[in-house]
Amino acid sequence: MSAGGESAPAPGGAGAPPGGLGRLVVGFDASPPAIRAARLAVELARGGRARLWLVFAQQIDPRLAEPRTEEMVSTPVRAARKAMESLIREARNAGVEAEAIVREGDPAGAILAAAREFNAGMILVGTRGLGAAARVLLGSVSSRLVAEASVPVTVVP
Repeated sequence: MSAGGESAPAPGGAGAPPGGLGRLVVGFDASPPAIRAARLAVELARGGRARLWLVFAQQIDPRLAEPRTEEMVSTPVRAARKAMESLIREARNAGVEAEAIVREGDPAGAILAAAREFNAGMILVGTRGLGAAARVLLGSVSSRLVAEASVPVTVVP
């Protein structure tokens, strides 16, 4: 579902050529690197008949004690939506069709699924600059995208 509450368009939607760099998926978590990745996507898409999707996904940590309040679950989503809405306006002002997508679940899996669903030609994602030890312990969305994506992945510091 897009930020405005409407359903995401079908992969062959108007306004963008099929596949290629005319269709960009940006993994988004409202961090500074993710914002830079979104702005880079807008620059890549500017001037062409391009379209981009900002994809935010939240996976609730099952180790957290129940019950979780609505506030605990919704606060990160609200923050991401607010940041995405601002970037969507920037994209549209630059002549780029853009949508915000919010999904529940594993972020890397959601980004990969969106790239397939929208026939993206590239995935862009920010990195939080995790060192090798942190990546081994915590995992890394950007590392997983690079390993599993069937299209080029640009990782923005």
